[in-house]
Amino acid sequence: MSVTLKLRSEALAQLNAATIAAHAQAQPGVVTVRTRMRHRDLLARALTGLRAQVTDDGTSVVAAWEGRRITFGYGPDGVQVAHVDGPGLAEAEAQRLVLSVDEAYAAEVQRAVLARLKERAASNGMVVESERVNADQSISVTLAATS
Repeated sequence: MSVTLKLRSEALAQLNAATIAAHAQAQPGVVTVRTRMRHRDLLARALTGLRAQVTDDGTSVVAAWEGRRITFGYGPDGVQVAHVDGPGLAEAEAQRLVLSVDEAYAAEVQRAVLARLKERAASNGMVVESERVNADQSISVTLAATS
């Protein structure tokens, strides 16, 4: 018996993108958005992958690059709040920047799920029979029972 699972970072990115609500601030050049990127370690890896300079002080994760800075912290509802600032920043640019982080975050989630799947397969009497990355960047994994 074998099972094929398809891991789609695109679906996660679409879900997260759909939950992002932008709110313009009174200050020019500052925009705050809400997103569902909850895992700090995956967020830091995504930001590093986007070549940002990343710092984490335990309260917030800050990414800086190309004259822009995003500070990620948690809102009272547990949702990640991204505060984007920089000279001449427009709301649309802030949204695009956060969406690019969101896509990178979704890819990190996909990698973490795949690693966990592989780790748990052996302990559940299964082996990875095949794995392939599809044109849409989803990953198809076929598991086979060992007994």
